[in-house]
Amino acid sequence: METQGRMARHFDRYNWVYYVGNGSILKRLIFAVGSMLLLLGSSFRPAPGPLSAIGGADIRDYANSEEIVMPEPEDKLVKYSVYEVKKGDTLSGIADQFDLSLDTIISVNGFTSAKSLRPGQLLKIPNQSGIVHVAQSPVSVNDIADQYHINADRIIEANGLLSEQISAGKPLFIPDAKLPATTLREISGTLFRWPVRGRITSWFGWRKDPFTGRRTFHNAIDIAAPYGASITAPMEGRVAETGYSPILGKYIIMSHSSGWKTLYGHLSEILVQEGQFVSTGKLIGRIGTTGYSTGPHVHFEIMRNGILVNPLNYLP
Repeated sequence: METQGRMARHFDRYNWVYYVGNGSILKRLIFAVGSMLLLLGSSFRPAPGPLSAIGGADIRDYANSEEIVMPEPEDKLVKYSVYEVKKGDTLSGIADQFDLSLDTIISVNGFTSAKSLRPGQLLKIPNQSGIVHVAQSPVSVNDIADQYHINADRIIEANGLLSEQISAGKPLFIPDAKLPATTLREISGTLFRWPVRGRITSWFGWRKDPFTGRRTFHNAIDIAAPYGASITAPMEGRVAETGYSPILGKYIIMSHSSGWKTLYGHLSEILVQEGQFVSTGKLIGRIGTTGYSTGPHVHFEIMRNGILVNPLNYLP
């Protein structure tokens, strides 16, 4: 210890105090600070004694105990099992059996129609719900996460990614994501309702023309029903056109979401106007036999992006 107006200092291995007093000079100050720094590495160490807090137990007792089991980290990587389709199975039933969403079974197995399910098929069954996303161009995980409104870390963990950059064509599993509602209804066969309940008298495809006897392609289905029976909108949409033609007679064309259109011909009465929005199941017209017709029925067409398709593939 040094005093008498200059400075006082005291050092030991565990404590140090430095006082600046009258007469202290820079040289001595630097020497003192340097000495403190040399002691710094050995100053901060625990005092001898048990590894415990006041009133507690020695933590080495817990470290040596076999009763404490640390939880395993949660594995969020998507894993697959295989299921063989049995007679009577449905996509929704299989989804329920494995506690997955219908979207998951459809997306992971690439179904375009629920009607293509067959006994003996082998399906991939993931251990969590979600859908498959295929990058159309190089993109980042963050961009995909923003598209599906989920955290990017969930995509990285589910797919075991080592890079946040995704190349074009790479499939990714998106946890808990859903298919667009229209797509799901389309694949599951519930996109459209029947516009009228009746008997199919002419199918989609090649047929013998009822007037000329020639083989022609019929681009719709004909549904026979009593004259004046109600025709309802099979899907919500907007009335794109109404009118009369020598072939179709009185007709209605409706425009729906995702590029779908429907046409109804040979009506006796049109009950909607062009530009009108119509909800599913709303009355739009009545069965008739106007135009090129052999009896009361509705000529029902479905078009997707301008291409005529078989209505039976999209009706329940």
